[in-house]
Order: sequence, then structure tokens, then C-alpha cells
Amino acid sequence: MNRRQRQRGAMTTLSILMLACAAHAQLSADSPGIKSNREMRSDRERVGTNFEEMVRRLEDPQAEVRLEAVKNLAESNDPRAPQYLMEAVGDSDPRVAAVAVDALGRIGAKDASTFLAQRLFLASSSPGLRQRILVALGRIHDPAAARPVLDFTQSESDPKIRGTAIRVIGEIGDDSTLPALRTFAEQEKDPQIKALIQEAEAKIEARQPHSENSGAP
Repeated sequence: MNRRQRQRGAMTTLSILMLACAAHAQLSADSPGIKSNREMRSDRERVGTNFEEMVRRLEDPQAEVRLEAVKNLAESNDPRAPQYLMEAVGDSDPRVAAVAVDALGRIGAKDASTFLAQRLFLASSSPGLRQRILVALGRIHDPAAARPVLDFTQSESDPKIRGTAIRVIGEIGDDSTLPALRTFAEQEKDPQIKALIQEAEAKIEARQPHSENSGAP
């Protein structure tokens, strides 16, 4: 092989190597499983702004967008979420408000218990929403909500809602409500409501330590 042939062969090999490198680079760029440093940094930045995006969408004029934002907030596990879920309880769309209430109960947002108890007394809260609020309070188990729920029960006329409220008082289990519950039971005319009050009393009492065992070794 003469010199010219050797040079031609070397150039061909170099061209093949360059093409192979270019093809590998193209495959790496096109592959969905391989990301550049810039792409990974961009992904991290998007994750960091997800919560802010959810909050922004709570103000969207489309109810469906607000509804999805509430669902995402409820699943975010972000400690700031309850604050925005409480705001969503006042949404003009009843679906958004209902999902926000359910979410507060499901995540056990104790900071929301006073707020939810106050919503029970608002005329703008529909019967369906009041039912959901009561269920949420029963899940949160905050003793601070027991007395407001009892006051609400005594002022509510809907038997179904009253029954739910009494069950919630029993679920919360705050023994400071026992004297008021006993008085309530004595004054109540509806036999079904009276029975529910007595059940709530028994449930609360069952959770209290027995005084006769307090001095046992």
C-alpha cells in the first residue's frame, strides 16, 4: 500500500468516527430517558414553582381550573396548603368549596377547625356544605371545636344536620361538653335526637379514666 492509499484510509476512518460521535450525540439528545444538566435544572425550577402555580390557579375565572387546583393543593403535603384550602371554602362554585372542606378534614388540618366551626353559622353555607364541614370537624378531632358545634346543634332546625353534629361531638370526645350535653338531653323533645345525645355522652364518658382506678398500683 503506497502513501496516498494510507492517507485516504486514515481520512475514511476519521470520518467514520466523527459520524459515529455525531450520531451518539443526536441519540442522547433525542432519548426521553436522558436529560442534559440544563434540562434537569429546569425541571427542579418547575417543581419549586408548582405550589405557587396551584395558588395562582385558585383565582382562575374557570371553576374547573380552580377545582383542579384545590385537588392538587390537598395532595401537595405542603404546610402552606391549609391556608389556601380555607380560602377556597368560600369559593363561589359549590363544588370547589365542597372539595376544599373535604380536603381539610382528610389532612386533619387542626388550624382550620375554628374557621370551619364559624362557617357553620353563616347563612351562605348550604345544608350540604354544613354537613361536609361537620364531617371534616369530626375527622380533625380538635377539642376546641366541640363547644361551637354544640352551640350550632342547639340552633339548627334540620334534624339530619343536628344528628350529624351530635355524632361529631361524640367523635371529638371533649369531656368539657358533658354538662351541656346532659342539659341538652333533658330539654330536647325529639326522641331520636335525645337518643343521639345520650350516645354521644356515653362515647365521651367511655374515653375518660375511671377515678376508682386512679390509685391502683
